Amino acid sequence: MPTSTSADLTLFDRLSRLTFTQAARLLGPEGNRIINRGGAWEIDLDEQVTLDRHSFCLTLGTSTVKISLDPATRHRLAWHCNTCQAPCEHAGAAFSVILEEKGALGL
Repeated sequence: MPTSTSADLTLFDRLSRLTFTQAARLLGPEGNRIINRGGAWEIDLDEQVTLDRHSFCLTLGTSTVKISLDPATRHRLAWHCNTCQAPCEHAGAAFSVILEEKGALGL
C-alpha cells in the first residue's frame, strides 16, 4: 500500500488528524485560550457548519470562519474570519468544533 506524502493529504485528512496543540499553534501565542473561549459557543452543526472537500465554514451571527488548505501555511491549513483581523474567539470556536465533533463531521 503506497504511503501518502504530506502534500497529498486532503482537507478531510488534515482536519481528522488535527490536534489541540496544532490548532492552538495556528492561532498564535494565545491559541489555547482562544480555543477554550471559542468552545463555550453553542453550535448547531446542521445550521451553522458546512464542510466540503475545499473548506470548513462556521457561521456565528454575522461572522464566518473559513478553514481551507493552503500550501504556504503551517500544517497546510489556513483560517480566515470575515469580521476579525487577528486570531479571535470565532476562529477558536471553529477549531473547537472540529476537535470535538470529528465523528459528527465525518472526519
